Amino acid sequence: MRTNRIVVIEDDPALLRGLAEQLRVESYDVLTAADGSDGYRLVRDNQPDLVILDLTLPGMNGYDICREVRSHGLVTPILILTAQGREVNRVRGFEVGADDYVTKPFSMRELLGRVRAVLRRSEGRSDLANQQELVEARRIQRRLMPSDIPQATGLHIAATWRPARIVGGDYFDILKVDDDVLAICIGDVCGKGMPAAMVMASLQAAVKVYAAKQTNPREVCREVNLMMYEGIAAQRFISFFYALIDSRLRQMTYCNAGHNPPILTAGSSVRHLACGGGVLGVMDHWHYEEEQVGLRSGDRLVMYTDGLIECRNEAGEEFGEERLTSLVTCFGHNDAGALVEEAIGAASRFTGGNFQDDVTVIAVSVE
Repeated sequence: MRTNRIVVIEDDPALLRGLAEQLRVESYDVLTAADGSDGYRLVRDNQPDLVILDLTLPGMNGYDICREVRSHGLVTPILILTAQGREVNRVRGFEVGADDYVTKPFSMRELLGRVRAVLRRSEGRSDLANQQELVEARRIQRRLMPSDIPQATGLHIAATWRPARIVGGDYFDILKVDDDVLAICIGDVCGKGMPAAMVMASLQAAVKVYAAKQTNPREVCREVNLMMYEGIAAQRFISFFYALIDSRLRQMTYCNAGHNPPILTAGSSVRHLACGGGVLGVMDHWHYEEEQVGLRSGDRLVMYTDGLIECRNEAGEEFGEERLTSLVTCFGHNDAGALVEEAIGAASRFTGGNFQDDVTVIAVSVE
């Protein structure tokens, strides 16, 4: 029998420890967090069978967590712990997606009874079964992304991929063409969820075919565009960036098919790499151009999807390309791994950790 996984989010250390110990005694698999933002990430990344959370939390409060969980397609049952006994608070909890509540102070016997009841009601739910299928799809999709990023002499490459929902439409890959040449690509499928994920998988397969032939970037974009035009539904398109980096010659050739222009810093100068053509999958005979760029020691290249620059803070303000460019310039002395962490960290602080879209970032540092 499968062990139920429960995420407990509670900022009182003694209560958090006591809840976790009691639930483990009952043979549940328990993950814990004392901060709302950390707890939400646990839920998003692990898709548990039940979430138990306090309403008053640092980072994100319980209402915000419920709202984010539901807005991103998760149907996981949520049990609220609250010292706010008024009816209006309980009603608000149900309105944002909670399934049940326990009022503090509570007996452990009552809490465990409600846990068992919530999990029992969950058995056989078709929406939860569908979610489990999506969880498996996420595992498959994660395996499609490079787990070990190829490197080349004189280069350091790092990347991160964070789907907003269980599965997503962002794509990236780093392929070793030969000892000196790497192919780097990043893409963003219009839409979210399973339909976007399926298009993403098709894109990846097509790119690998043409990358294996050592085709130049504009030809890759042209051929992949034809394949996507014939194979994806109307109203869907893909922004895509493809580059070949020769570490021996210290040069990069790229083609940008309607993607957010990557940022290249060289000393005090900044370039946005926009040469290319239209997005993939809309017109069957787009004409694509490519550009060759020399690379020198100290140069930094950052590629990203629009989930990074379009994330918003509580005031509705976007993080924006200007902030990202400034960040890359300020931290241009850092290596690729640190640059990726700085970009994600800055956007996360700006939004309070609430990304509404898939986010992918790739960085290349030239040694």
